[in-house]
Amino acid sequence: MKLRTLAAIAAIGALGIVFALIFSKNVDFVVYWYGARDFLHGDRPAYGPLSGVGYPQEYRYPPITMLFFLPMTLLPLKVAGIIWVVLAWVACAWASWMAMVKWRLRFNATGVVLGLLVLWQFIVLFVKFGNVQPYLIAFVLLALLWSEEHPAWSGLILALAACFKVWPLFFLPWLLLRKRRRAVYYAAAASAVLWVAPVFFFGRARYVALMKDFYTHAVTLAGNPEAVWYSSQSLRGILLRFLTHAAAPRDGYPDVSFAGLSPALVGGFCVVVTIVLYGYAVLSTWRAPESKRFLWDANAFVFFSILEPFAMNSGLISLLPGVLAAVHIYSAPPDKYPKAAKLAFLIACSFAAIASCTFYRPLQRVSLMLGIDFWMMLALGASLAIAATGRKSEKLRRPLVETLDSADLSACPVTE
Repeated sequence: MKLRTLAAIAAIGALGIVFALIFSKNVDFVVYWYGARDFLHGDRPAYGPLSGVGYPQEYRYPPITMLFFLPMTLLPLKVAGIIWVVLAWVACAWASWMAMVKWRLRFNATGVVLGLLVLWQFIVLFVKFGNVQPYLIAFVLLALLWSEEHPAWSGLILALAACFKVWPLFFLPWLLLRKRRRAVYYAAAASAVLWVAPVFFFGRARYVALMKDFYTHAVTLAGNPEAVWYSSQSLRGILLRFLTHAAAPRDGYPDVSFAGLSPALVGGFCVVVTIVLYGYAVLSTWRAPESKRFLWDANAFVFFSILEPFAMNSGLISLLPGVLAAVHIYSAPPDKYPKAAKLAFLIACSFAAIASCTFYRPLQRVSLMLGIDFWMMLALGASLAIAATGRKSEKLRRPLVETLDSADLSACPVTE
C-alpha cells in the first residue's frame, strides 16, 4: 500500500475522531445501545413505547440487530458512541475510495469544493445523530462495487444491510445484470443463515414472538399521521405537504399546503410516479453501455432518496455516491459530458447553498417544509441522468467520421 494511501487513511480516521468528539450527540445510537442492553438484561421490552429510551425514540429494528449491537453494550456509552461514529466515518470513506477506483473518478479542486457544499450538512447530521444509515449506504455501495469480481462478499454485505432495514432490496435489480447475478445468490444464502441464526440465541418460540412484535411495531409506526408531512424530503413527503391538509404542522413549522386534495389520492399518485421512475432507472441501468453504467449505479442512490416514503435530511448521506459521480462529471473535460449535466449539478449546488444558509433555526424549519433538499436531489439526479444518456462526445466525433467517409480516397497514393 502506497504511503499516500496510508496517510489519507490516517487523516480520515483522525478527522472522524475529531468530528465524533466535537459534534457527536449520538441521539440515535443511544436508542440502539439502551434498547439492546436493557432488553437483553430484561429491563425493557424489545418494541413499543417503552423500548429504546422511550417514546418517540423507540427501538425500530429486527431482533437480529440486537445481536450486532451486543458487543457495543459491553463498553461505556460514551466510548461506544465515539467508536460507532468513527467506524461509520471510515466505512463511508472506504466505500467512497473503492468507488473512485472502480469508477475511475477524477476531480478538480472546484468540483471538490462544490461536492463538499452539497454533502457537508449531511455529514454533520450523521455524526451528530449516530444513525445506522451511513453503514447501510456504505454496505450497499460496496455490494454494487464488488458484485462482479467478489460476488460472495457482495452478497454477504448486502445481506448484512438488509438485516437492519428493508430498503437495501431497492437495489436488487441493479444486481440482476448477468455479470452481477451471482451476488444475488450469495445474498439469498447469507440472508437465510443470518435470519435463522438468532433462533440459537433467543430460542425458537421467543424469536418468533419477537418477530411478530417487530412487525406489529413497524406497521404502527408507518401509520403515524405525523409521518405524512413532518420534514420528509422525499417525493411523497413534498406532495403530501403541498397538496393536502393531512396533518396540522407543529409549532414553528409553516403550513406550505396550497391545495386540499385527498391524502389517499395523492398517495396513490405517488405510488404510480414511483413505479414509473423506478422502472425507468432499472431499465436504463440494464440498457446502459459498460462505460456509463457507473452513472446509473450512482444515480440509484439519488432515486432511492427521492422515492423512499420518508427521507429525513439526517439520512441523506445516501446521496454520497451520486455526489461523487456528479463531481466527476463537473470536473471532466468539456467534450466528455453535455453542458446540461454540469448545469444541473450547479443548480443542485445552488439549492445546497440555500439549505446551508438555513441549516439552523428558525429558517431551517422553513427550508424543511419547502423541501429544499428535495429540489437539490432532483437536480442532482437530472445531472447524472443527462450525463448517462447524453451523446455529446459521439456528436463531436461524427463530423470527422463523416468527412473520412465522404472523402475521395481514390486520389490517395497506394503503396504496394
